[in-house]
Amino acid sequence: MTHQIKKILYATDLSKAAPQFFQYAVFIANQHNAHITSLHVMEEPSQDAILALASYLGKDKSQVMAQKGKGAIEEMEARVKRICFSTPGENTIDPARLTIKVVKGYPEAEILKASKNIEADLIIMGAHEKGFTHTFLGSVAKRVLRRSRIPVLIVPVGR
Repeated sequence: MTHQIKKILYATDLSKAAPQFFQYAVFIANQHNAHITSLHVMEEPSQDAILALASYLGKDKSQVMAQKGKGAIEEMEARVKRICFSTPGENTIDPARLTIKVVKGYPEAEILKASKNIEADLIIMGAHEKGFTHTFLGSVAKRVLRRSRIPVLIVPVGR
């Protein structure tokens, strides 16, 4: 039985290694002429953290959260453009085959929900590195891997 990959959900935490992980998503998408949905989940901060930040910045909490969301979207778009349009060939993707989403919530739940909503065929996430030789999965990646009903590709941090 062959499985076609037409829709890929790439989940990112916007870490330094995220561009490397995204390159895998682009490579696989190009191999299968698939669409990528790049998803960043903003965890809801505690009410105390929101109030402290809002009072420090002199804004109400809805303004603080709106700014955080806008900043995340702008950062994702900038990174995607750097990766997609910096070098020709396999590292580029047609913008028509790319969707960028930023949502609020719990990362594991939002990743699984998005994979179902877009009817993804594959989820791609990055792993985090500890020390020199031990690569381990973050807690979000572990939980997504356990609960997902579709294949999940965990990309380790390169050297």
